[in-house]
Amino acid sequence: MKRIPLLLLALMAALFFLTLQRPEGWAGWVHAFAEAGMVGAFADWFAVVALFRHPMGIPIPHTAIIPHRKNEIGENLARFVADHFLHPEVVRVKLQSTNLARKSAEWLKSPAGHERVLDLGVRASQWVLGALHEERVRQFIRKLGQRQLADVNLAPMLGKTLDWLVQDGRHQEILTQSLRFALVLLHDNREQIRGNVQRESPWWMPGFVDDRILVQMLDRIETLLLEMSLNPDHVMRGNFNQWMLRWAAELQHDPDYLRLGQQLKQGLLENGDLQDYLYRLWMDLVTGLESDLENPESPLRRQLGDLLSGLAEELENDPEMQAWMNEWLIDSAVSIVDENRHSIASLISDTVRGWDAVETSQRIEQAIGRDLQFIRINGTLVGGLVGLVIHAIKLM
Repeated sequence: MKRIPLLLLALMAALFFLTLQRPEGWAGWVHAFAEAGMVGAFADWFAVVALFRHPMGIPIPHTAIIPHRKNEIGENLARFVADHFLHPEVVRVKLQSTNLARKSAEWLKSPAGHERVLDLGVRASQWVLGALHEERVRQFIRKLGQRQLADVNLAPMLGKTLDWLVQDGRHQEILTQSLRFALVLLHDNREQIRGNVQRESPWWMPGFVDDRILVQMLDRIETLLLEMSLNPDHVMRGNFNQWMLRWAAELQHDPDYLRLGQQLKQGLLENGDLQDYLYRLWMDLVTGLESDLENPESPLRRQLGDLLSGLAEELENDPEMQAWMNEWLIDSAVSIVDENRHSIASLISDTVRGWDAVETSQRIEQAIGRDLQFIRINGTLVGGLVGLVIHAIKLM
């Protein structure tokens, strides 16, 4: 492309010298066109070259602009990207133009997406499990666990847990399920209980008396358990509620319970046999999981695949969940971009700052050099036309 404006300049020069001192009328017009065309060509050549280097190596002021202002250009470009491309509203509008949740569900349902996510999950799990075999990781986890346990008083923690259970009647729900379980267990084992009582009763006690007393006792216990499980306002449920509240308070404030909790914690920290047992139990679990994940037909891998398929299917057919997920994704993405957009854009300025000045100038020139040569071509032709206008004015 550089040859074309150079050839135009040579053509203007040839026309200029060929029409110099020619008396014909047409020669004056051509001479004026060529003269102004040469001026335009040289001016635009100077302007284009001055962007990237000193013209003809002469350090003229305000030339070689890009090499001298490379860092400032990079910072301005980074600021432009941060303000106009990474602006929160721009990102929000772009993300709102598509249903991210539905596209995610469709991708998860595709064979490629399903296998990719499943493989990623399996490899991530294998990496985590493999890291647990490292001695440094084990020591770190052990020290971290001991430090966290050393800062905890078990009694207040248990008391706060009981407080949480009492809120909204959670402890009553647990009691209801326990009563139902006890009722079923008692009903299913009546004969065994009767046999045990008969074997342990005195020899002089008639068997029918034992059996009658036991049957009545079991019936009353079952009745009591049934009434408590069905009646939320039962007196014993109220007693249970008061006992839970009292015990929760004592665990958090009673000195005896606090001291007992500290003693129990210290015993756990100093019990090497218990720690070794728990460690061996944990490593057996880790080894089993690793072996299972290595098998392509493993039940765990199959269950993970079924979970992904079910998640994708449900998400694809649930518009309300899609709307909630889209809103969450958009808000999260916009928040992350807004908080980090200047750091993201600084990648541009930092990269440009690390470039060599001459190399930067060459890269930019190679990227837009074709259009710059058209500037030189246009300058030559526009300059020639301006020369014709000036020549016409002179003849008026």
